Amino acid sequence: MVTFQVLQADGGVASAAINAATLALIDAGVPMKDYVCACSAAMVDDFPFLDLSHLEEVVVGSMVTFACLPRSKQIVLSEMSGRLHLDYLDKVMDAALKGCEDVFHIMDSIVRSQVAHMAAAMG
Repeated sequence: MVTFQVLQADGGVASAAINAATLALIDAGVPMKDYVCACSAAMVDDFPFLDLSHLEEVVVGSMVTFACLPRSKQIVLSEMSGRLHLDYLDKVMDAALKGCEDVFHIMDSIVRSQVAHMAAAMG
């Protein structure tokens, strides 16, 4: 069993861990049909905010973390810390899923760039 300790974090630890695990599996060559991408969101003054810092998480009090398979739009994780009014759930969920989609595009472009670089190096 592998254990680890977060030495310094400024929010979004769960999302970062999920995204890092996805990239580690891809780097290890594990076949995957889709990426697992994660993003957190919260409501601040009636507006959804993504990827809150630790200070923002403490001030807001309630945050939702979503992980999804972006190509199929399936939610694989939904975790809430604190209380969120039901009226805000759709706004927060839409923003977080859009954030997951943005994370997917960034991760995919980096993976494709790395694969192209490795293929060029191999000849």
